Amino acid sequence: MEKVKSLVCGRRLTYVEPDASVFEGAAKMADARIGALLVLSDGKLIGILTERDVLNRVVACGKDPGSTKVSEVMTREVAVCGSDTTYEECLAQMKKIGCRHMPIVEGDHLLGVISIRDLLYHHISVKDAEIRMMNSLYQYQPPSMEY
Repeated sequence: MEKVKSLVCGRRLTYVEPDASVFEGAAKMADARIGALLVLSDGKLIGILTERDVLNRVVACGKDPGSTKVSEVMTREVAVCGSDTTYEECLAQMKKIGCRHMPIVEGDHLLGVISIRDLLYHHISVKDAEIRMMNSLYQYQPPSMEY
């Protein structure tokens, strides 16, 4: 079973500082084409800023994204997933919690963040490979044995 560590290896870690403005955070998300930013302070994970945080806690409340700090609206309770967790276990955990983005850690070291989309795309590719293998076995015709 594939571990989530292999799915985040080689990715650039995109993050924001807690004292940055929500506007800066949203611009980073737009530039990177991602739906969530890790919030780091002195290299430590202290929260996550998601598109939903921006929508529900800034836009819907009429706050100014330019003057509102990320620390004021970020999600502070961040569930994390260990690097040795399988992608299926991570997907089940995200479903249970109801989140769409989950940081991946190895001990105290932050490796990256994975989205439910990443996990679903990987799941589809695994299932496609299984289907191709099953189809090849089903269609296999052994050579005839003539005596």
